[in-house]
Amino acid sequence: MAGEGNRGWPGAFRALAVFAALVLLLAQSGQELVPAAGGDWQVLSIYEGLTRWSVPALFMGWGMAALDGGGRPSLGGTLTGLVLPAFCRLVLWGALYALAAHLLGGGALSLGGVCSALAGAVRGDTYFHLWILYPLLGLYLVHPLLQRFAASASRGEALYVLALAFLLAGVLPLWTQFHPNHILVQFVDRLQIHAVLGFMGYYLAGWYLKQFVIGRIPELLLYLLGILGLVLTLAGPGLIGGGREIWYRYTAPGVALTAAALCALFRYVLGSGGERARSGMAASLGEWVFGIYLFHQLWALVFQRLGIGPLALGAAASVPVFALAEFFLSLPFAWLISRIPGAGRWLTE
Repeated sequence: MAGEGNRGWPGAFRALAVFAALVLLLAQSGQELVPAAGGDWQVLSIYEGLTRWSVPALFMGWGMAALDGGGRPSLGGTLTGLVLPAFCRLVLWGALYALAAHLLGGGALSLGGVCSALAGAVRGDTYFHLWILYPLLGLYLVHPLLQRFAASASRGEALYVLALAFLLAGVLPLWTQFHPNHILVQFVDRLQIHAVLGFMGYYLAGWYLKQFVIGRIPELLLYLLGILGLVLTLAGPGLIGGGREIWYRYTAPGVALTAAALCALFRYVLGSGGERARSGMAASLGEWVFGIYLFHQLWALVFQRLGIGPLALGAAASVPVFALAEFFLSLPFAWLISRIPGAGRWLTE
């Protein structure tokens, strides 16, 4: 069975997604510092378009892990095993960033400050890159229903739900830009289905691509669609129109196809080796690599404190260089945090 020799491929896929997410955040932050549509802005926009797939890929990774093995978990198990850890992760990291920004800005550490940071995080006043934890928390709240679906759904039923999510959360919003007054658009928009199916589609897609084996021809077709998706993301606004924000949406068709194609590439090509040690290392990495994403903005605050701007090396060089630096500087800290008895998994998964 192709792609089954290395069970650690989801971890390697997740590690690449985390690194790409760091590139994405650097590109987005840099665009706020340069004139719109200028040369530097265009370079940063290309970096952003090349890595938009990373956010869907992270949700696919969470779906792989949470829905793996099927079964019918209890509601209490979901609340204590998924929902509570996600909520604690959001609050603790949100408070940590509030304190770090305060201290690096010259403030003093105090009990009142700690309590205020925790209260602010509970209210939703968190650092910008932690936004991704909110839709994840929402998915975990409905996880029991998704788990029951994964445990009993046939391949056809799974494909139906994934196709529905792709059409209503990806294709329909794009079509709306060109046919905003069509009666079908108005009717479906009233249902607000796209708001429900967006990230849930990625959550289930990760499970599907790990659970089911696709044929060689569909696999090659998916790779071609992934390349087409990347081209559409980058060139769609200029060649077809409709506005950059439509083609760059996290649920845009091009972004979704690129994420799915890369996931398949890791399973059937890059993860096809059978070396047990490498597979084990990749699987272990996948369990805590998201901690790098959560931790890396602390280095950005340190660089800012040292007077090193995110575009210090120029737009073209700064993004990959700083992404690599933040990734590898954060790696040992993410690993150490993951080793904290009882709490490490809650803070880094």
